[in-house]
Amino acid sequence: MSVVVRPAGVADIDGVCDLLHDHMSSKIPRERWRTLLDYPWRPADADRGHVAVDGGRVVGFLGLVYVDRPVGGVIHRFCNICAWYLLKEYRGLGIGQEIQKQSIADPAVTYTLVTATASTDKAFRRAGFEVMDEERYCLKRQLGSTADIELIEGPDAVEPHLSLRDRAILLRHRTFNLRHLGFRHGRRNCYLILQNRKQGADISYHQALYVGSPDFLGRHGQAMADLLLDSDNAVFAIDRRFVRGQPEWEREPIAQTRLYRSRDLEPRQIDNLYNEIALLDLKLP
Repeated sequence: MSVVVRPAGVADIDGVCDLLHDHMSSKIPRERWRTLLDYPWRPADADRGHVAVDGGRVVGFLGLVYVDRPVGGVIHRFCNICAWYLLKEYRGLGIGQEIQKQSIADPAVTYTLVTATASTDKAFRRAGFEVMDEERYCLKRQLGSTADIELIEGPDAVEPHLSLRDRAILLRHRTFNLRHLGFRHGRRNCYLILQNRKQGADISYHQALYVGSPDFLGRHGQAMADLLLDSDNAVFAIDRRFVRGQPEWEREPIAQTRLYRSRDLEPRQIDNLYNEIALLDLKLP
């Protein structure tokens, strides 16, 4: 056994997709797995994740989804960590740890992990990752509280009301299975990107992936919930870091704690976009 751990290249894409489809999840088609290595916003100088290769065969992989984004007038590089898999016969030899070590070696990058399992949670906490969010607000509709809030729905309708920053976000995410909404109150607007999924006892979760104006959300969250929720069996779910202020809204723990590591940014500056949730059409935990 002579295993080499290195950045994944174009020639590794098919082997990685076979590994992930055959061993990690056959429910995800190979072509969708491919998007983890060939997504539309990948910086030209970013790698495609890291592979462990034995004699030309891909036996392990850790997905890295990079994006360069402006925060506070400065461009920051983000990297979403996902799809960490190593064939069973190669485990316990330090190969998985070497993949992890190489993948998170750049101190200038803000790393995020939003779909951690119990084992990956422990491994990345040992590597210096911290909690980004472990609770979310859960709003149900309370009819009659819309407070003159206007709802605008759909990418085409929302786009004219967005800042240049938010237009760039919409452009990169408009083809995915997400819901794009705009809320208006007077001269103020809030752009929202949601994912709709069933959770638990058939409860429809409208989970916020991005909030353009945390202040607006903190003031008008209940009215926004009343407009976007279509039944009493639906929830507007918002990670706590997305909301300014301390509203007295119901909260619940997030099943899989969201983690991050950054030398420059705080959790409130990091959203749930540009990751495998959109690329693979997964449910945000």
